[in-house]
Amino acid sequence: MRVALFTECYRPIVNGVVVSVVTFSGELAKLGNDVQIFAPAYPGHRDAEANVHRLPSVSLPTRPRYPLALPYSGVLLRRYFAAHPPDIVHAQHPFVTGREARRVARWVGCPLVFTYHTLIRAYAHYVPLPRPLVRPLAFRISRDFANSADVVVVPTRAVGEILRSYGVVRPLEAIPTGVDLDLIRTTSPAPMRPRFGVPEGVPLIAYTGRIAREKSIDTLITALALLPPAHRDAHLLLVGGGPWYRHCRDLARTLGVADRVHFTGYLSRPDVFRCLADSDLFAFASLTDTQGVAVLEAMAHGLPPVAVASGAVADIIRDGVDGLLVDPTPQALADGLARVLDCDSLRQTLAGHALRRAEQFSAGRMAQRLVDLYQRLLNA
Repeated sequence: MRVALFTECYRPIVNGVVVSVVTFSGELAKLGNDVQIFAPAYPGHRDAEANVHRLPSVSLPTRPRYPLALPYSGVLLRRYFAAHPPDIVHAQHPFVTGREARRVARWVGCPLVFTYHTLIRAYAHYVPLPRPLVRPLAFRISRDFANSADVVVVPTRAVGEILRSYGVVRPLEAIPTGVDLDLIRTTSPAPMRPRFGVPEGVPLIAYTGRIAREKSIDTLITALALLPPAHRDAHLLLVGGGPWYRHCRDLARTLGVADRVHFTGYLSRPDVFRCLADSDLFAFASLTDTQGVAVLEAMAHGLPPVAVASGAVADIIRDGVDGLLVDPTPQALADGLARVLDCDSLRQTLAGHALRRAEQFSAGRMAQRLVDLYQRLLNA
């Protein structure tokens, strides 16, 4: 099967969508499919993969790390797809690349699949327009593009319910990205605490993801400061980089926990996994994530997660079985972390169940579900 994936962001950018595209494209290829990726050009970056095709782009002053695709030459796209017609076109965004994907699908006459990765309304603060204008626009863009696809893939059922509330009427299929267990298992271990100044022997709470406002990193840092005296030796390792680094650093200083909060900056995937392997439990406070990949990767390392109850994790974590779900407040998160830190037997039980739960969401299984969806569309 020939699959054309259109995405608004790709390597060297590091975020959840890129992880999803990389993971699914790799697993689809393992299953014998020909996957071609179309993404905006990134200044100075050269791809090692022959199946990546770059679209002309421009970098905006407000978000220089995220080049915006320009409308690609229809002649060039038609020339390529005339020689290599896809069986499936799969868009990852409803913006420029998504619209190019839709044009290709209609021209070739093949099904268009759309994955709704991001709650666009939660990222309104990145758009240099008044928020009262951005949110309604986000609803409309999401709804209209989703309704132009043959099927919409959502990472969780909760996201599907949100799209239905927007007015999306097209068929929905819940298929999470899944976790790359093979990459985790083949990553060689290495001590990461000394690299980031974490003392040996102290409880280490990990978070992985972007250091950004919408990720509620301030809730994590405040929860650390609210831990009871018995756990004031616990440290927080924030694995990732992003635009809210200075704010979070200053907050840690204000709360008097700067010596117990450690920032890694952007890391390679193997180093992210090494950080998880060197930690004791995982904390997640984001209410805007649609994917639970970060949580699944932590669980695959045997880390019990303590997370705020949200759509991204409600389909993954079974409260009290393989992790804890808490209210979205710093105190509730601190209480959940303290509960796990207080009891070794609870931590070990949650860790064992978390590991087995992650295996149910392997990237290979999720890719097979996506292939099955493609086949149903082609056979319809």
